[in-house]
Order: sequence, then C-alpha cells, then structure tokens
Amino acid sequence: MNGTAPDRDGPRPSPSPRRGRPPSTADRPAHRPTGASLVAVICVAGTFAGIMVLHAVRSDIDPLRDVMSHYANGSRGPVMSVVFYAFGAAALALAFRLRTAIDHHGVVSAFPVLLALAGLSLIAAGVFEVDRPLAPQTMQETIHSNAAVAAFVMLIVAMLLFSVACFGDERWWALRWVSLGFAGTAAGAAVATQLSAGTGYSGIVQRILAGAVMGWMVMVVVNVRRPGFGAS
Repeated sequence: MNGTAPDRDGPRPSPSPRRGRPPSTADRPAHRPTGASLVAVICVAGTFAGIMVLHAVRSDIDPLRDVMSHYANGSRGPVMSVVFYAFGAAALALAFRLRTAIDHHGVVSAFPVLLALAGLSLIAAGVFEVDRPLAPQTMQETIHSNAAVAAFVMLIVAMLLFSVACFGDERWWALRWVSLGFAGTAAGAAVATQLSAGTGYSGIVQRILAGAVMGWMVMVVVNVRRPGFGAS
C-alpha cells in the first residue's frame, strides 16, 4: 500500500461541445487570407462603385421602373459591362476560395461549382450587348438575358447551399442565419422580379436582388479574411 487511493471513476470524459454548436475540428489545416479573397474584395467594391456611378450619371433611367441592364445602352454602356465583369470575377474568386474555407459534404458541395458557373454567366452577360428599350430583340439580347437570369439562379442556389454548410462548420456558425437571410432575400426578390414585370416596380426589386447577393459576398469575404479564421 502506498497510501494513494485508486481512481475508481476511471478516465474523465472529454468536455462536450457547446450546446447547439458543431464540434471544432482541431486537425483542420490553418487558413490565411489569400489572393482569391483579395480579388473578391476588389471586385465586389468595383461592382458597387460602378452601379452607384451609373445611378448618378444616368438620370434618364428610373431606378424604380428600369432594370439595371438598361445602363448598358448609351455612351456610358461600357461602365455597365465592367460591372458585369467585376461581379462575375467576384463569384469566380469566391468559388475558388470557399472550396477549402468551409466544411461541406454531399449535395452541399455543389455550391463552389455553381458560384463558378454563375461568374462565367455574368461575364457572358457583360460581353453580349443589351438592346435598346422597345427595339426588336436580337440574338445578343437573348444571350445576355438568359445568361443574367441563369447567373442569379445559380448564385441564389449556391448561397442557400452555403448557408446549410454554415450549420456544420464552427468557423461560420455565427453567420449561419445572416447567410440564410441574404439567400432568402435574394430568392424572394428573384421571384418578385418575375411577378413585378410590367408593374413599374421591377427595377427596385432587381436592385434588392443584386444588393442581397453583394451583401452576402461582403459577409463571406469579411469573415474569411478576419484574423484568426480557421483557428481551432
């Protein structure tokens, strides 16, 4: 007998994860700000700045009634093309960056592909010109319209899938409802855009859609570039 009492309780259990939160992954590789996220920051800022400039200099277009594609007509049309290019490049950069910046499994893993395809579609929408209002529709207008619609559909689906992934990754846990809110707002605005055609409100609804997508992009970039992102 050495006077030391045996441990009758056995080994102590490891602490349980915080209630309602996904367990952290200690062996997850460390992440740091990358060039892709920096490109996304610059492109989102360029998209927003371009839209604001067009709103300021094109007083002939009513933001309440006219969709933003009308800014592509006239002498300042190239600015709207740049907006499409920047928006598309931001989606492509996020698609590349988020592949390893969030845990995703199963069907949720499709969101980086959808982001990349949406980015390419936005760039295509910028390449092909928009017809003037009331002018006969051309092949270029058809390609532009279909590319833009496809881009936003894929963006919304990608946002929804990403939001689902947030519920299983501690790094994004605090933003899960914010992400879902942006995705839900974008989805609702996309449906309202179709319903509001011809009512005089399609312009503002479309701007809400674009704003929700850009807001989501800003949220993602800010979180992925914050100090300590990915720390266990």
